[in-house]
Amino acid sequence: MITMKKAQIFCTFALMAFALLSCEEEINLHLKTSATRLVVGGMITSDTTQHIITLTQSAHYFDSTQVKYISGALVEVMVADSTVVFTESDEHPGWYLSPEDFYGVPGNEYRLRITNVGLPGISTDEEFTASSIMPAIAPIDSASIGYSHEWDLWKIVISAQDPADQRNYYMFNLQRNGRQITKSLKEKTILDDRLFDGKYASEVWIFGLDTEEYDFQPNDTLTMECYNITKEFYYYVYAVQVEMQGSNPLFSGSPANVPGNISNNALGYFTACGVSRVDFINPYRIEDFK
Repeated sequence: MITMKKAQIFCTFALMAFALLSCEEEINLHLKTSATRLVVGGMITSDTTQHIITLTQSAHYFDSTQVKYISGALVEVMVADSTVVFTESDEHPGWYLSPEDFYGVPGNEYRLRITNVGLPGISTDEEFTASSIMPAIAPIDSASIGYSHEWDLWKIVISAQDPADQRNYYMFNLQRNGRQITKSLKEKTILDDRLFDGKYASEVWIFGLDTEEYDFQPNDTLTMECYNITKEFYYYVYAVQVEMQGSNPLFSGSPANVPGNISNNALGYFTACGVSRVDFINPYRIEDFK
């Protein structure tokens, strides 16, 4: 992982250069009180795959017990005039899966509805809803890996054309030999295009990875994933990263719940995003640079 000093330096350069999940992420949020609330984690992408919506219950901020998943709910996603039912997984209770041939289309609005939530104080008739319009896909042209001698980091960059005349928001994820290595939201990179709207962004620094933790080898296949996300989800991820990374305890407040877009006082987020990917090969050993 990047040290705090390195992270601050990297973020500064990344913003100057580029102000430019399927994604499966469990979003575990903890309350500072003992109130029990529904926590939703869901993302619809342009991938043809099984999409996952997770339902868990919130926990006290100081509760160290394992996350409790919620079974038996009815989870539906509406698009246009059709309704897609997400079926609960037999292997992972609390995970609700779409049909395998389901995928999102840019420009479509996806509306989530959850009922029959079996939590204390919540009626089975109560509905939890959210909606998201999938942004257009801006594909990555290329990606490559190098090394920063100054900061002792693997340096991973991309080149891409940013669409003009619209504000675009991006989230980046990295895989190594088919396995995701930026797993949590705090490890992903988010950027917007305020400094280069409509321009070609060449070799923009996206990830700076600690060479001691990430032992990349020659011929490793790396995959850069670019998620075109909504403005609202961009700021949600930003807020999650601030809470997870922490701040100076002398001048910051106590941890707080990150506001999401789920109705009826639930926590978490439901979003839709387009995805593009590009593979590239690492030709180096770290010894080549030292």
